[in-house]
Amino acid sequence: MKPVKKVALLHDLCGVGKAAMTNMLPVLSVMGIEACPIPTMLLSTHTGGYGRPAIARISPEYIKGCADHYREQKVVFDMIFIGYLGNEELAESVLYFVSCFPEAMVVFDPIMGDHGKYYSNFDTCYGEALKKLIPCADLLLPNLTESCLLSGYPYTTELSRKDLGMICETLHEMGAKKLIVTSVPDGRNEKAMLLYEGGTLTVMETTQLSAEFHGTGDAFDGVLIASILKGCSLKESMAEAHRFVYACMVESLKRNYEEREGLMIEKNLYMLV
Repeated sequence: MKPVKKVALLHDLCGVGKAAMTNMLPVLSVMGIEACPIPTMLLSTHTGGYGRPAIARISPEYIKGCADHYREQKVVFDMIFIGYLGNEELAESVLYFVSCFPEAMVVFDPIMGDHGKYYSNFDTCYGEALKKLIPCADLLLPNLTESCLLSGYPYTTELSRKDLGMICETLHEMGAKKLIVTSVPDGRNEKAMLLYEGGTLTVMETTQLSAEFHGTGDAFDGVLIASILKGCSLKESMAEAHRFVYACMVESLKRNYEEREGLMIEKNLYMLV
């Protein structure tokens, strides 16, 4: 048996402002998972609050080259995590990467929008490119906006449980084996998470805070996939991920941490040991 599980992270990397891979790498390492970074884009900062960042785009050939090199060297991944791509050109190369490691579990967070619309640098063309990745996802991790954009279901903050079930069924029919949907309003001025597994929809209520720190989703994803790789159920993994993110947000607010700095994870990493 291998001493540690290995996960390939196809995600963007920000120099300043804790988000994306910057949050996931320490979380995975502390939880005993070997994280292998394969950047999809390099940024001096994340795109919220620091002005226009310096950006270096990664070519599709680099992603394919990584896959060929790893396969040649008989590298084995237990999981492949697909996060922020940044442009539709990378979708085909990511599909190629996944095809080279058919035994790996694939987790896909289709990062492209929030609050009912695409992020300003994306449009329907980007959404169509990401749809190509859904059939390879053993676990799809959209927020409510992304689940509506991908499924073609009209977005509203007052979706019924039947509506939510139909959205999940549509994404399942598009190829996603299981789904976790985040940022779902629950009627209590709070937000819930949905788990769609084996045709069953489960709603998990959560406690939220008013602040919106950058990188919360990445920290959530990191704890979630590490917990899965350690043998926890999806429900257990969701609960652990939310517990950690909530604690980090409380710590950030307590210390008057700027939202643009990203989620303060350093003071709470001990929780994951």
